[in-house]
Amino acid sequence: MAAITLQQRDLVETRDRLEKWFQRRFDADASISELSVANRAAGWSSECLLFAAQSAGTTSEYVIRIPPSGGGMFAEYDLEGQTRTQELLRDYGVATPSPVHFEPDASWIGSRFLVMPRIAGHTPSDTSYATRGWLFSAGVEVQKRLHDDFLITLAALQNVPVSEAPWLTRDGEVGNPPELRWWREYLAWATDNQIPELMAGAFDWLERNQPTDPVPMSVCWGDARLSNTIFDDAGSIVGVLDWEQACIGPAEADLGWWLATRRQTREVQGVASDPELPGFDSRDEVIQRYQAMIGRELIDLEWYEHFSIVKMGCCISRTHTLLRNIGLTDHGFLRAPILPAWVVEAIHA
Repeated sequence: MAAITLQQRDLVETRDRLEKWFQRRFDADASISELSVANRAAGWSSECLLFAAQSAGTTSEYVIRIPPSGGGMFAEYDLEGQTRTQELLRDYGVATPSPVHFEPDASWIGSRFLVMPRIAGHTPSDTSYATRGWLFSAGVEVQKRLHDDFLITLAALQNVPVSEAPWLTRDGEVGNPPELRWWREYLAWATDNQIPELMAGAFDWLERNQPTDPVPMSVCWGDARLSNTIFDDAGSIVGVLDWEQACIGPAEADLGWWLATRRQTREVQGVASDPELPGFDSRDEVIQRYQAMIGRELIDLEWYEHFSIVKMGCCISRTHTLLRNIGLTDHGFLRAPILPAWVVEAIHA
């Protein structure tokens, strides 16, 4: 899947202009290949394009990340913040792509962008990993290593001092109230103020039932799912991607996101068992292990799982708006429900 954009980018012209940037930044004699989609397992929010560069007798592969032409999933794309986040997390043992070269001058290709080395490996697709493909066929040991590495990565985020990432606050605030406010405002923008009644009700429910007990704050990934991670053949993580939704929040936020996406994966793919793969832990086992990893009990985790799905519903709503705006009124994604039945049931209870 490529980014949904309101305007199509001229990839030939972009390649030519990017080559001039590469020559100025690295090697005057360098040449680069044609541009192609970098990650087909995920990535509707930004344009991520792959290219190879020949320089000083060697060939290296890179990914360029660009805000969608004409607008996309988000009103603003803080590529500088993403760069700072990736570099900070790399210092604390999270396998983000490095080094990241942020270019603030939009004159080069018509927008800001960042360039980072391509990480080769396997990226499980949210729509298929539990029923077919590499991970499904890899065997229990690989599945277990992948599952455990992912959980360890989430726990590693707890070691990053939030004081070192002030750009991840919501106008200087952290925690659930500013997050709820940010996502409400996002939904209004995403739908051109045509907010679905179901989503308005979901936010009302979240605000009425939000946790009140204080919890430690940490750097949150914001999109913690397998399709944003690259693994080697043995199932070890070699790349952790897509930090545009990163923020400051509790450990429950990222774990709730992963657990919610896993539940959605099972339902969409018709997998009745928990866990969905023999090498994975069940939901209850994951919770017990994660609590031991971070040294405390998780508080109101189910609320964070529901909030995660509502945030996904906001993104689905935006996708619906984009598809209609570009004339794809018969696209199959428009038939996707904004919220799954288990969340609708909870907010209407």
